[in-house]
Amino acid sequence: MALSIYLATRRKLTLRGVKNTGDGNPILIDKDLFLLFVTLERALRSKSFDAVQAAVQAIESYATSIGKRYLVLFAYWYIYFSDGSPRMTIIDNGLEGGGMRITMEYRRAVTDEEIAIAAWAKVKFSRYGDSFFRALYSNQL
Repeated sequence: MALSIYLATRRKLTLRGVKNTGDGNPILIDKDLFLLFVTLERALRSKSFDAVQAAVQAIESYATSIGKRYLVLFAYWYIYFSDGSPRMTIIDNGLEGGGMRITMEYRRAVTDEEIAIAAWAKVKFSRYGDSFFRALYSNQL
């Protein structure tokens, strides 16, 4: 039996470390913020790049309005660690010319749009991750 979208979203957020930070907990406690993550989950399930971007923008706007813009970090994490991100494995590290061979394995068959969504989240996370982590952990001191 499949989990409801609310339970599935809560579970994914928990697996991505929301409970590990004092500032991550509002995502589970603040009803409006949590529902924005449910909207993000719906957008991911629809496999629509535009819907995912709109959901992330709504999360960022709401997080900014409550003075915690860095919570959008969890949205990027939520997307990046979805089915659209492959598991990379080095299978041959000693190729001629110093190269290596890497395989990419997906948990299930994914569409090009799902891969693009995960790649976008990875780029955004890489761009903002360090500064958002600094903000996140400076608030816990």
